[in-house]
Amino acid sequence: MIVIGLETSSSAASIAVAQDHQILAETFLRVETLYAEQLPGLLKRTLAEANVTIQGVDGLAVSIGPGSYTGLRVGLSLVKGLAFATGKPFAAVPTLDAVAYNLPYCRYPVHVMLDARRGQVYAARYDMTEGRPERTSAFQAAAVEDIISDVHETAVFAGSGAEVYRTQIYESLGNKAHFLPPGVACLHASSIVCMGVHALQQGEHASLYDLEPLYLRRPIFTKQPETHSKRVRNLSGK
Repeated sequence: MIVIGLETSSSAASIAVAQDHQILAETFLRVETLYAEQLPGLLKRTLAEANVTIQGVDGLAVSIGPGSYTGLRVGLSLVKGLAFATGKPFAAVPTLDAVAYNLPYCRYPVHVMLDARRGQVYAARYDMTEGRPERTSAFQAAAVEDIISDVHETAVFAGSGAEVYRTQIYESLGNKAHFLPPGVACLHASSIVCMGVHALQQGEHASLYDLEPLYLRRPIFTKQPETHSKRVRNLSGK
């Protein structure tokens, strides 16, 4: 199964193509604000590097949040447009799950935190002992002190929020808090696409018409300069 995966929830947008769980290509775009017209070119480049056409793809995967409101909306809009134009199924992958995916068989509970700004983090707790993320808490948007107040055992902290609030977490939990080196377990399209392959193989298809981004907080949108429906038609060959 060949799948395209998009990760657009952060300032480092990325697109990956995988055949089953082997990454064929992955490209990155670091921007302050992601605009709709930037993604089709990145998608074309990724497909070219993977030597794959959009018609030869079996499915799509996209990060649905939480994360950048504008980025999530842009990524989901493109994937929905491609799914509609090509008839390909697509999978929706929560960003917190995708970070946890990078820590298979971790013996300790994994607390994924993404920096939500405004003094908050997006967070969830995971059991990784079986190799895949098993979420053991609800998704949250909360102050970091509220998250760590419920931690009473040795745990691993991962994600951009864990890096931003590392000192505060350590001061509260001491040696019970374990941290990853910078750059480990980052949020990349390679994790999105691998989780998407698994979901699609299990028949877990997202709804083209009902799926919305997972914001966790009331969104504040940035106006996009133009739509990209024409570019979607060009990519799909229709």
